Amino acid sequence: MKDDRGELDLTRQIDELKSKNDNNIDLSVLIDQHKREIWGWKMKESQWIKTTNQLEGTKRIVEELATKNVELKKENTELQNEMAILKGIGNNSPEMRELQRDNKYLAKQVEDYREILRKAGL
Repeated sequence: MKDDRGELDLTRQIDELKSKNDNNIDLSVLIDQHKREIWGWKMKESQWIKTTNQLEGTKRIVEELATKNVELKKENTELQNEMAILKGIGNNSPEMRELQRDNKYLAKQVEDYREILRKAGL
């Protein structure tokens, strides 16, 4: 004979409480799992932001270096042109002979002043 007292049946009440408790445990497990997933995505987002910032900084550096490289190439070309002009002048050019004369004249002046200073006792 089956003794079913409806809502007052203790066995039935216990089974219902166990079922609710199992559901609560399942829900808390799901909540914890969800929190871990959110934390994981926040870590990935943080890494993404860090990588993006590094990329932007590197991009600025590359742009600055490229600009500087262009400037240095222009300067190098100008200096090469000046060197070609100087090589073209050579040691036997009138300009170079004039500079050599001026140099000898200045050297003679320096020697004369040294001699004057020696005679003066300095």
